Amino acid sequence: MTPGIVEVPIDPAWAVGLVLAMARIAAFVLASPVTGRFLPATARIAATVALSLAAVRPVPGLIEMGDLIAAAGINVVVGLALGWVSGLILQLFTSAGGIVDLISGLSVATIFDPLMGDQSGVFARMFNLTAMTLFVVTGGLGLLVSGLLASLRLIPLDASLAPQGGLTAVVIETVSEVMRRGVELALPIMGVMLLLELALGLAARFAPQTNVFLLGLPAKTFAAITLVGSAWVLFPDAMASAQDVVVRNLELTMRGLGAEGFTD
Repeated sequence: MTPGIVEVPIDPAWAVGLVLAMARIAAFVLASPVTGRFLPATARIAATVALSLAAVRPVPGLIEMGDLIAAAGINVVVGLALGWVSGLILQLFTSAGGIVDLISGLSVATIFDPLMGDQSGVFARMFNLTAMTLFVVTGGLGLLVSGLLASLRLIPLDASLAPQGGLTAVVIETVSEVMRRGVELALPIMGVMLLLELALGLAARFAPQTNVFLLGLPAKTFAAITLVGSAWVLFPDAMASAQDVVVRNLELTMRGLGAEGFTD
């Protein structure tokens, strides 16, 4: 007797919802600097599948292939915008490390940073690794997941976008904060390096026979390595304020995309 084939009923509405949820969450995971490059590919795939299964909602009515592709494209745009804008403020730590590399002379020894996907200096990579680790340890991933799941409620999977025109201002303001806070984070080291440059300039003026260039480069490198701890002391406060900006940017991005449920 041939055993019968077991039929597994599949609700089309849930299947469509799963596809659209995976489109949004996969775009978010790839666009966010925390999950896009800090996590390996296997972890990114696992996070996408797990979050999609947890956040899936039935989407009735989207049966035609053209409607499904259009809805998937909209969800990809939403995920990319949320992931990129929310993680933009975290670049302040890389910016601060780049400033330290520049003033210490270590910017000439650039290496390929697999997390950022570009050439970066020693301190830029170190600051980035420290910041991403601190972000994860202090619950930053929970903030991102909460914002992503909230977007599924405020911007339904089958919704059409109605941009409000505020995203450009959010990006400009965040870029300004990245530059300002990056300088503030590197300011203690910048002050000491300025005094060291003045001392080397006076030495070159009053002792011209001294090869200040050969003495200055190792002196600045040693000073930067010695003083880098003064910047790390500021990391907890900088990370706390950066997480506040992440939450703010998630809300403003959803508002700018025309999310329902916000009141002016």
